Amino acid sequence: MAIETLIKTGLETAFDKYFYDELVIGKLAKTETKTLIKMGDEINVKMPAMVTVSKYDGGDLDDPEKVETSFAKVKVDKGFSVHFGMSQVEEDYIKNAKNDVDQATLIKEYCTDAVKQAAADVDESYGKLYTRAGHYVDNSGNAIALTSTIAKDLLAYMQAKFQRGDGKGHTNWIDGQMIAIVPPEYQFYLGKLEMYGEVESGHRKLEKGFIGELCGWKIFISNKVASPSSGVYYPLFGVKGKTLAGGMSKDLSMKHYVPEKNFDTVYKGYGIYGVGAPRADFLGTAKISATLSLS
Repeated sequence: MAIETLIKTGLETAFDKYFYDELVIGKLAKTETKTLIKMGDEINVKMPAMVTVSKYDGGDLDDPEKVETSFAKVKVDKGFSVHFGMSQVEEDYIKNAKNDVDQATLIKEYCTDAVKQAAADVDESYGKLYTRAGHYVDNSGNAIALTSTIAKDLLAYMQAKFQRGDGKGHTNWIDGQMIAIVPPEYQFYLGKLEMYGEVESGHRKLEKGFIGELCGWKIFISNKVASPSSGVYYPLFGVKGKTLAGGMSKDLSMKHYVPEKNFDTVYKGYGIYGVGAPRADFLGTAKISATLSLS
């Protein structure tokens, strides 16, 4: 395999393998990868099915519930690109690696930063969906000024909002799957939370951005939550993988070429995607203000 083809294939493989580990706000989303999509397409994202549990008194059951698969329509209207050069020495270094594993490791080094930046771009788009939240709280239109107490009370308040749902028995709370995404400034008021380093299977792999649990929420830190004005933030609350929806191209559409002015090989590629909020009742936010000050 030509070194150029090897590098292109390796970059796309690494991107596909590591991209979702870098998402934080994206943990609230069901994100699907698609082939043969172009900017402006509208795609259907298959959302997880939901089943209602009813009371049972020992008699005949009610007619069976028809569980229908739901789809969220998402418009592909955003994108990101990579464009970088690699010298002959660097290409030879990869080509002469001991084995396929070493080659893959070297190629990953060239795309790690790009993967992180692309994931941050997608996270930022998800963060802007706070305007669709079905559970919302503020201070009579103003931002809620955080204190150590209020930071914790807000998590308890949002827990109650989700557990009560619409007040008609339709709860929006699923134990073990609730996620809160807060800005770094919020963590300053929360303080250090208990970390869970071990489970039955051994050491737990801590997810990116995870800082601990409180009031039933798995809490993650992201600097990509919406901040429409200085010092004002919109943390997000929701159900893992069921609250938001996203669709994106399956690969980076990588190509290579040699510029006229030098002999280095240049690689370029792009990814396109779209995001949406199909379950407003599963999405919560709060208008908060959080300033950093040590006394």
